[in-house]
Amino acid sequence: MRQQNRRAVTKKGVLRRLRDVGVDSLTDHRKRRGRRYRHHALVMALMLGMVAALRSLRQVEGYTAMLSYDLRRATGIPHRISDTKLRDELLSMEPTELREGLHRQVKAEHRRGKLAPSRLPIGLVAIDGKCLGKLDDWGHRDVQAVRPDAGMPYGLARVHRAHLVSAEAAVCIDERPIPGKTNEIGAVNDFTSELIATYKRTELFEAIIADAGNCSLKHAGLINRSDLGYILAIKETSGEIHAEAIRTLASRQEEDADHRSRRREKGKSVIHRIWRRPITGYLGWKHARQLIRVGRITTDGNGVQCSDGNRYFVTNLPAGRLNGRAWLQVVRAYWRIENNGNWTADAIWKEDARRTPWCRVPSAVYALSLLRMIAMNVIAVLRASSRADYTAMPIPWTTVLDQVRAFLIATELPTGGNMTVT
Repeated sequence: MRQQNRRAVTKKGVLRRLRDVGVDSLTDHRKRRGRRYRHHALVMALMLGMVAALRSLRQVEGYTAMLSYDLRRATGIPHRISDTKLRDELLSMEPTELREGLHRQVKAEHRRGKLAPSRLPIGLVAIDGKCLGKLDDWGHRDVQAVRPDAGMPYGLARVHRAHLVSAEAAVCIDERPIPGKTNEIGAVNDFTSELIATYKRTELFEAIIADAGNCSLKHAGLINRSDLGYILAIKETSGEIHAEAIRTLASRQEEDADHRSRRREKGKSVIHRIWRRPITGYLGWKHARQLIRVGRITTDGNGVQCSDGNRYFVTNLPAGRLNGRAWLQVVRAYWRIENNGNWTADAIWKEDARRTPWCRVPSAVYALSLLRMIAMNVIAVLRASSRADYTAMPIPWTTVLDQVRAFLIATELPTGGNMTVT
């Protein structure tokens, strides 16, 4: 029986999730004289523009002129707001305050029950680094100065992100700039400490998964001391723990696999296999309990093998916590931070555009990134709650955005398109 068509993308649903951010708690840095707009209206205009994935502040200005009458009343936007005024507001925004707003949004969604671990048997957070773009200014403390051998120097804006990959909607639950004088592995411990402290009482997640670029014994120990599980990818740079994984797991054969799955992907056959080996207190990894190998073989339509690769992991979760099938699901779920997070930000919101959208001032770039994550969370939750009557899969991102843009445009405006908001 086909599932009944359910549309969760409504004006009420969008506005409710934007209010979760706590717009009125953001500091208004303007001088008292000459205030033409309420601070609430300026912030809501920026957030609505980001939710609609508009390409520029000029487009945001155009949409503020076309808002429906009831949406103006709900947001406090009285009439068109110029792109220069929006840019001034963006430059004055504090990324730390927006980060707290992101936390409030996630906790409110968690209380609604929208972030339960429906994809996995445990609540799992994935951590990864992301480049926001190349800037002309590298004087900011959170911008890395890059001076290539050939070409002009530039600044690189980078962040750590954490996505809840166990929920149907893989929302971003935290983001923090990577200081310009260090790299991912140098900043990940501070990021993880703040992440755990923020959600410690919510029981939102049980384990943290990260790639080899964020794997270290110190990072693993930090997670373990917080009574959480870690699943960390290991490579040659990880040292002896990787060598031990190669020595004990690389020779395992097909018949020794704990679980095996096959699926079709872009016209090719993909086979995943997983092997596990218990360990106790290997070298400095006293809290490690298992080493894991995941193999992936890809063949084309003619049965010709295209690729054969292996990835290795170390974890402090005990052997009986998950079976082989669940472990394979957990390891593969890490890629949701790429597919549903970073790739979506690049493809839909143009985060990796040659010229950073909206603004290229360093502090504004980090504020924009947090606004983008807030907007993506709104769309992700509504998308996960919507279903078309012909499929059980979530509707496409672009379809959700089309629906959002549709109810932004005026259908019943007073004469002149303006209104008075008190």
